[in-house]
Amino acid sequence: MATGEPRPPGRGAGRRVFDTGRGLAEWGHKYVLAPRYRRSEQLHLVSGDGTRLAAARLAGPPDARATVVLVHGFVNWSRTPRVYAFAHLLARHFCVVIPDLRGHGQSGGTCTLCRDEPLDVAAAVAAAPSNLPVVTIGMSLGGASVLLHAARFGGVAGTVAISAPAWWGQYERSGSARVQRVIASPIRRTMLSVFTRTRILANCEGVPDASALVGAIAPAFVVVAHDPDDTYFGPDHAERIYEWAQEPKELWWYANAGHGTDLLTPQLAHRLVETINTRVGA
Repeated sequence: MATGEPRPPGRGAGRRVFDTGRGLAEWGHKYVLAPRYRRSEQLHLVSGDGTRLAAARLAGPPDARATVVLVHGFVNWSRTPRVYAFAHLLARHFCVVIPDLRGHGQSGGTCTLCRDEPLDVAAAVAAAPSNLPVVTIGMSLGGASVLLHAARFGGVAGTVAISAPAWWGQYERSGSARVQRVIASPIRRTMLSVFTRTRILANCEGVPDASALVGAIAPAFVVVAHDPDDTYFGPDHAERIYEWAQEPKELWWYANAGHGTDLLTPQLAHRLVETINTRVGA
């Protein structure tokens, strides 16, 4: 090939086009075409600091023994397809409340990486029927939020932390390093807001130290679910949370399961239904 002639697209270029197309399709499915809750299921909440929150509530069966508050992770929302599907799986057995955390989806405010999100969990718990015990379930950012909420506010029968960070500031895995790069860049924060409905503070300090708090969740139960190969938060995060918690507690490992919403399978829903019904009936 003569110098200066354009190179024909090779396998590398084709792969990039394929990846771009797949990424656009996933983005459209997750945000633009995300499933919707019925109008009668939609809620409008206000957190303790006045932040306006969007949420949904699924009634569950008449004989439900508990209400579940299901809390999404970073750059997700209540209408993320996997969150939406998991909420409906749980709603076969429980009343389910699904909030958009501050700075996400249709809620107001800005994401604070767990500094203020426990207030959002408290608002969602307050929207649960008063005659049923409440169990909170959160993924990633939502997992840390439900732990801190249970420790600070109480009022729940148990909490389940899926792929939750125990701390912030050590970006030893590719996922957490990528999140930090986004937070540190004004341009990337703007793109995040435009394309994922996620607005985040420029000076986020990250997940507060929970080492002295998680033990206060007892006598409510704690379940920690984690993939040891999680690309955001390694197994030491799950191990520390489990160590900090008091009995009753459980640690569930899911090898090769992924992070956050990746774990929201029918199998996990079935296990949670059994665990929650056993715990709230104990």
